[in-house]
Amino acid sequence: MFLIIIHLLFTLFTLTHSISDHPILIVVSFDAFRYDYFAKKVTPNLLRLRERGSYADYINNVFPTKTFTNHHTIATGLYAENHGVLGNSYYDKIKQISFKIGYELFHYDETIIPIWRLNEMSGHGRFSGSMMWPGAAFEYQGKLPTHLQKFDPEWNWYKRVDTVLSWIEDPTKPANLVMLYFEEPDTHGHAFGPKSKEVVEMLQRLDNVSYYLHEQLKRKGLTDKVNVIHLSDHGMTTVTPANFIDFTKYLKPNTYEIACTSPALHVIPKQGMEEEIYALLKNASQDLGHFTVYKKDAIPSRWRFKNNPRVPPIYVVADEGYAFQDMFESVKYFSGRYGFQVRNDSEFGIHGYDNQLPSMRPFFLAVGPQIKSNHKVAPFNTVDLFTLFCAILNIKSTRHDGIYSNIESVLVGYHASMLPIVVIIVGGVTLALLLIVCAAVATLLIIKRQQNITTAAALNKRFPQNFSHSTIEAQHLLEPEDA
Repeated sequence: MFLIIIHLLFTLFTLTHSISDHPILIVVSFDAFRYDYFAKKVTPNLLRLRERGSYADYINNVFPTKTFTNHHTIATGLYAENHGVLGNSYYDKIKQISFKIGYELFHYDETIIPIWRLNEMSGHGRFSGSMMWPGAAFEYQGKLPTHLQKFDPEWNWYKRVDTVLSWIEDPTKPANLVMLYFEEPDTHGHAFGPKSKEVVEMLQRLDNVSYYLHEQLKRKGLTDKVNVIHLSDHGMTTVTPANFIDFTKYLKPNTYEIACTSPALHVIPKQGMEEEIYALLKNASQDLGHFTVYKKDAIPSRWRFKNNPRVPPIYVVADEGYAFQDMFESVKYFSGRYGFQVRNDSEFGIHGYDNQLPSMRPFFLAVGPQIKSNHKVAPFNTVDLFTLFCAILNIKSTRHDGIYSNIESVLVGYHASMLPIVVIIVGGVTLALLLIVCAAVATLLIIKRQQNITTAAALNKRFPQNFSHSTIEAQHLLEPEDA
């Protein structure tokens, strides 16, 4: 019976600790989900989540409005000039090569700590997971997140959700923070444009997988324990081949390098060629129109971009709805992959423009035990998200560019279900009572044994020749001699 009680108590405590003791947060990113895609009225489940929780009409993201730049800002709370991810690639002037997705791109400054790393560094059994989050597949401070799945677009979306939930329910290292990434509607938005039926289909699929995530949380009894933030990194706008600008026709071959992708390109002149190439590009801008040429120092300060050694000597930015010559290769790839003919008026999607443009705005909504319900917050900045994550996770933030007061109104006190607490208390009291009973039994056995020893010693002293008397006789003989 004793062993059965111990087993039941162990099982009880195992169940109560199957998720983290810390606040739990899932951050879900839909790449290039523009803030006003909700107006397409194909995402009823996400709209219901907005009513259940808190939301903003849009977020002010950072320039350039690119995927890697903004995902790293979400993760670190820093502007591009401070975290160094200036686009989807950059040119290293020392090594004289371009770096695309890889360790180098995300490690301009080794002291920068993304949220998944900060969570684990905060200790006390905190564990992080990354499901394909851009940049999280590389070590920071020499460590990867405890749970990690590198980017693989072939992974089924529902499998991604199931895996994330298995990390949260991991019996030995339960994640209390998971970053979950979906590459849509960005992929189809680039290939067919933001107004296409293909993008509508992707929005419907994302809405369905969002419903699945929250239904699974409900089925597992985790709705009142897990906070979920749905957001995006940037928007998307339309561009056609008629608006592709080839400025290379104005430049001499082999006198420059180009990094990153439209609509904002890094131009790196060969040594001694900077002034000449700048002048030629200014001429091209005047002749062709629809793009601006900047020397590094003249890049607008409000972009929080130019004060970084990775910034090129010359930076060219297209006007909204225009792109550069690199888009011809992209269009060739899309037509080959999806099997369509390209016309001059074929619509494609592009992002990376000025972050003040409405077409570049991402969305935000959040639900969970620490999130106010049916609450609308004023538009805030992407850099503020880091402070929100830290507040939800109850960890101390590192350096960042965000302002917590911009976002704190979405939070309430933690009101998770009291059932786990009750179970823990009952289990603890039961275990304590069991230990008391065991201690009492052990004490009685010790007393009994001591009595037997005392009895034997007394008998041996008074009647050494009759040491084998019965217990009753022995007790009688131990009475005082004058009784």
